[in-house]
Amino acid sequence: MNNTSIEICSDSSDYGNASHNSHIIWSICGFVFIMFGIPGNLFQILLMSNKTNRKEPTSLYWIAIAICEIIFLAGMFWLWCVSMSIIKTDPREIFSCGIFYSILIGSTILSNLYLASMSVSRARMTISPIRHRLVITRRRIFIRILSIFITVIIIMIPHHFYFYYDSKTTIFICEFYAYIDQWKIHMWPFMHAVLFVSLPSILTCISAVILLRNRYNHRKKQKNKLSESARQMERNSVVLLCISIAILFSLLPTAILEIFIVHDLLFNQRSHCTKRLKMYRILVNWFWIFSSLTYAFKFYLRLAISKAVRRDFSELIRCSLRQEQNNNAQI
Repeated sequence: MNNTSIEICSDSSDYGNASHNSHIIWSICGFVFIMFGIPGNLFQILLMSNKTNRKEPTSLYWIAIAICEIIFLAGMFWLWCVSMSIIKTDPREIFSCGIFYSILIGSTILSNLYLASMSVSRARMTISPIRHRLVITRRRIFIRILSIFITVIIIMIPHHFYFYYDSKTTIFICEFYAYIDQWKIHMWPFMHAVLFVSLPSILTCISAVILLRNRYNHRKKQKNKLSESARQMERNSVVLLCISIAILFSLLPTAILEIFIVHDLLFNQRSHCTKRLKMYRILVNWFWIFSSLTYAFKFYLRLAISKAVRRDFSELIRCSLRQEQNNNAQI
């Protein structure tokens, strides 16, 4: 190790209590976020599939995002069950560590890319609405979603051969094999942080700002008298802006942490001191909490801000209650 590593390892501060506390907080908050997040994303799919919303091409994006986030939250729930000793078999041992890593990280990458693609489409719609209606169709959006999915799958395939799981040493989902070229493993966290977290979030943020500016200019021309569709678009742009900021500040630190962990494994000959391991585990626990929160409450954020989403949700609940009453009457 270098001198900095020796100083960190020889520090007398005790990370044991902090590590234990972060695990307890993750055990509580992780469970709550997952229990809210999975039903919320299921409601998202149902709302985007109704007669009104499914006519909108962008509803396909929301459905694809919800599916990706259900997969992510389901994987997190499995890890949570293992950490709580509710389930004995770790998913990384069943799927192989590389495949589970690809499922968990790949779902977040897909969600970010879909959100960015949808945001750019909405921004283009405000710039050239007539051309947008001709170019942005459900078929083209489906092809775009499928193309992004296939591209991410191809990018993630090598990770099946890079990683393995060791319950005693694994910090960040997986370990990597020693015989793999170092540059391949070292470049992936940078590519993940820049291309699949930062860039999509920044594009989403810029697109949301364009939408807000467009609505502001439109409001000035109309002397603060906006139509319902214009107000809905304004609310949607606020939702996209909030989501993009949340993703940037919750997932980017996780990707940066991965860079540091991989760097240590590559250049410190895997000889970690206990305190550094505990520090990494503390950070991983907190970043899992923030990531789960981000992917769990998108639907509830839209529900709180968007009047149209609240109307569709109320209609869905009424239909469900009516159907249940009819079934009880038949019995």
